[in-house]
Amino acid sequence: MTLPPLSALRAPLILLLTVSIAAVAGVVWSLQQDARARASVESQRAALAAAQARQRQGQHDARMIDAHIDAYRALVARGFIGEENRLAWIEAVQLANRESGLYGLTYTLSPRAAAPAALAAGLPLQLTRMTVKMPLLVETDLPRFLDALRARTPGVVRVERCTLTRLLDTGEALSPDPALEAECELTWHTLTTKGPA
Repeated sequence: MTLPPLSALRAPLILLLTVSIAAVAGVVWSLQQDARARASVESQRAALAAAQARQRQGQHDARMIDAHIDAYRALVARGFIGEENRLAWIEAVQLANRESGLYGLTYTLSPRAAAPAALAAGLPLQLTRMTVKMPLLVETDLPRFLDALRARTPGVVRVERCTLTRLLDTGEALSPDPALEAECELTWHTLTTKGPA
């Protein structure tokens, strides 16, 4: 058997080589497309899982809000959540003084400051200190004033300390004038809905 001349096989060999290269290129291209499609599917699955997690978290948050919205509204109405209401605090101590039948008072308010981390427990809790001085006739006037303040207070107030000072010598006769002066340090607590002041 005689082999055909190489020149006669050149065209079919070139065609065979071209088809082989095209086939290899097609296989490589299809493998790349398959890898891209798999990566896209995995990316879409991850996005779907993240969206489902966000949806579950949103549903959980909505249930939590529904369960606690009344308590939250009560704290807002009381003046604990939101901006500080200094005027209401001043009116509260003046009203408590008047209702207790006392002889007036003086007060000073400090600027609002962040609460200590141990007290705040990660919340944006703010404190405003108020120093109240008032004359008293007898020692029992002070608890009466503090009870009246707690009954009427708009917000959350804490009595940090109170000191009593005698104005008259003990040897003097009983007088209708106040014989004592009380100085109390109160802290008004507010929970801000924005960043720290």
